[in-house]
Amino acid sequence: MKIRAIAVLLSAVALTPGMLTAQARTGPVLQSGGEWYPVPDPSFTVPTDLTYRVAFDVRTGAPKADEPNAGYGVAARLMNQSVGLGVKKEQMDLVVVIHGSAAEDVLTDAEYRVRKGTGNPNIKLFEEMSKAGVRIVLCGQSAGARKMARNQMLPFVQVAPSATWAHAVLQRQGFTLNPF
Repeated sequence: MKIRAIAVLLSAVALTPGMLTAQARTGPVLQSGGEWYPVPDPSFTVPTDLTYRVAFDVRTGAPKADEPNAGYGVAARLMNQSVGLGVKKEQMDLVVVIHGSAAEDVLTDAEYRVRKGTGNPNIKLFEEMSKAGVRIVLCGQSAGARKMARNQMLPFVQVAPSATWAHAVLQRQGFTLNPF
């Protein structure tokens, strides 16, 4: 009896229009990351007339050096989904604060190859994010601990005295900290 009830429930959910059949999208702003699923008729809507200031904290590097760090996909997803929902790109003020073992993700391809033995898989998304106005901020303490010189970093990366200071300043500037 329980198995039949579960089967009926699963069938009903599977037949709910648009919910489980939605296809992931990339874009419209970033193509190298930030896949998102359209949600038909959401009951919690996003106002399209506001400006959003959101900071992201990425402190853990990818498990494998040749794989992109999934932590950056959250900021990319918010940018893509926001524009997909009708929020203008100019209304999105996003900052990614990087520290800890993720710090080496901002190395140039040449330096990343020296340190990790493979090309930097994060560069393409970082370049797209930077062109879209997303700021990439590196913790200076993490850079110092890893002996990272400015000329070894991607040119658009900003270096803060620390991730702690970056978040303190961003909070005072009205940024919310995304918990994911």
